[in-house]
Amino acid sequence: MKGSSIFIAAIAGTTAFTLFSYLASVLFKEDFKEPELLGEMIDRVTPGMAEEQSMFTGWLIHYATGLGFAAAYQQLIQITGIRPTIVNGMLTGAASGYPASFIWHKTLQLHPMPPRKRSLSFHLQLIAGHAIFGGVIFGVFSRLNKRKNQPRR
Repeated sequence: MKGSSIFIAAIAGTTAFTLFSYLASVLFKEDFKEPELLGEMIDRVTPGMAEEQSMFTGWLIHYATGLGFAAAYQQLIQITGIRPTIVNGMLTGAASGYPASFIWHKTLQLHPMPPRKRSLSFHLQLIAGHAIFGGVIFGVFSRLNKRKNQPRR
């Protein structure tokens, strides 16, 4: 699979995950907005940086992480031969949500000035968001694969 396929899938998956987080924030009246949380964490440890730069960096890290996950999922598909279906992607995404949740927990725990403590609902939302992320990634991989294998007219 080409790098452009990974990039397209990463953008689609990360955007779906982010939309889910923002929607969950509204529905549950709790802040689940990971890119903004990253920006806030950066802002608190870089006193000379403008808030806009911190927020941009938070968004950049969020999408770069999505790219890393998409590349890992692509490797998983190649190595294991797992079919890139939406269901397989959701299962893979949910499974990768557990270590992601742990990393968030540790990051917030080790941060010198964490914005706030995170609740169980934040971690459950992360796992659900990763399931959506994985489903979209695998769905895009499947669609791009089908397109690539179609005969040219």
